[in-house]
Amino acid sequence: MKKPSLVLFDLGNVLVKFTPETFWQILGFRDKSEKAPYTNGVSEAAEKFECGTIRTNEFFDELERVFGNRFRREHLRRATASVLTDPIPKMDSLVSRVAQRTSAALVSNTNEFHYAYCINAVPAMKMLPKHYLSFKLGVMKPNGEFYGKVLSKEKVKAESTVFIDDVETNVNGARAAGMTGILFTTPKDLENQLNSFRIL
Repeated sequence: MKKPSLVLFDLGNVLVKFTPETFWQILGFRDKSEKAPYTNGVSEAAEKFECGTIRTNEFFDELERVFGNRFRREHLRRATASVLTDPIPKMDSLVSRVAQRTSAALVSNTNEFHYAYCINAVPAMKMLPKHYLSFKLGVMKPNGEFYGKVLSKEKVKAESTVFIDDVETNVNGARAAGMTGILFTTPKDLENQLNSFRIL
């Protein structure tokens, strides 16, 4: 392909470490059988939160209901915050180099609670001038509408866009939308692939 005009970076496990299992560990669940009665309820609440159909307080209201008021709200907040930890090493410098050479943006399935944390804790986010977030767009990857909204707002063609994500289904969704999809594994592998597109 010719040199892309837009590069899209995912957030979790691309720019910042994301470990969903920590949520359950903080709440004291150690195996699947213990958490099984609650997983569907938590997943449904999380999806609504990431689609922006509920706000932060409503999300924690739902978690309290799912767990039958077993946990205090502060405990649930701490567990929810724990899934995001440190920035991925070397990604801030890589994002900076990309952003200096071509248009770049953030594309993430996230919620307002996690976003508020990341905007201050993840240096690479400040290097990306535009942030396309599921809770603001009202739709999540890999729904084709997500990619369509980003392309429309950026006013670029899909074939001129590179999409980077650590989740294969999201990458496949981008490819189905006509983008070049890169499955993120390591910063070094990503750097090599971006070099092959003459981005760096």
